[in-house]
Amino acid sequence: MVVLILMVIFAGVAAVVYVNTTNRAASRALQDSGRRGELAAGASPAAALPAQPESGAGLTVPLLLSLPEPARTRAWALLSGVTDALKTGGGDTRTAFLLAQTRDAYLPDTLRAYAHLTPAARQTLERQGQAPEVLLDEQLTLLEDGVREALRHDHAAADRLLTQGRFLRERFGGEHAGSGLRQKP
Repeated sequence: MVVLILMVIFAGVAAVVYVNTTNRAASRALQDSGRRGELAAGASPAAALPAQPESGAGLTVPLLLSLPEPARTRAWALLSGVTDALKTGGGDTRTAFLLAQTRDAYLPDTLRAYAHLTPAARQTLERQGQAPEVLLDEQLTLLEDGVREALRHDHAAADRLLTQGRFLRERFGGEHAGSGLRQKP
């Protein structure tokens, strides 16, 4: 039981370190782009954005702009909302991790999958009665709902209560562990 608790604690610390490092890197990238100067006359807004990570993660302006309306507006709104939520940092580590994953992987992967559809793939989907735009809309809805739900819950408070219950069962339970507390079968 103690090993399990230690594993949970170490996993939480690792997630916090990961999120903190990611946020610091993003802040440094924004500061570096600001130090490089203002937009030159006639330069595109994309030139002012920090460079995308080499791993291929992240969104690019051309990818977002290639989307049809209303998916383009929804993707921008989702990206903005996730970025703002990460900047405020009011959530727990699980929520922060989900938001970072949404920004860095889930949303970009979804948009790339749509953007890289070939005409033959579009025809295949259409023959199956699944329009690519409808599928993209459904996937954006899933992402929006997931982010909204994550921001509504306070996982840290629930984790603290569960950890305290485990501690008390281990400390005082002895042979009668769980006599008044529910335990998983």
